[in-house]
Amino acid sequence: MVGPTPGEQLRLRKQALILESELNRLSLATEWRRVQAAAAWVGEAKRLGQRARTWWPVLAPLLGMLIARRLRRTNPGVDRAGSLLNALAAGCSLWNQFSSRRSRDGSTSSRED
Repeated sequence: MVGPTPGEQLRLRKQALILESELNRLSLATEWRRVQAAAAWVGEAKRLGQRARTWWPVLAPLLGMLIARRLRRTNPGVDRAGSLLNALAAGCSLWNQFSSRRSRDGSTSSRED
């Protein structure tokens, strides 16, 4: 029999386990760095929240008004169409006023060339 002795086998197995353990440590350290990098924003968000706490009494009513205004608008297209219709109505009203003044003045369509 030429194979390794039981003591030699045990020593080789121990070395293999030590190397595997070292690889696992390095892998764990790499994963831990990735988790820390991914969670770095949490600390910044906490600091931002602490800074915003002093501004919150001022910002809350403003945000509430903006949100209420946004919720009141059902569809931006409808708002634009409504604004356009209001502008057209105002234009028609002005047109009617000016045309009625012309007719009262007697200068409607009789132009002298």
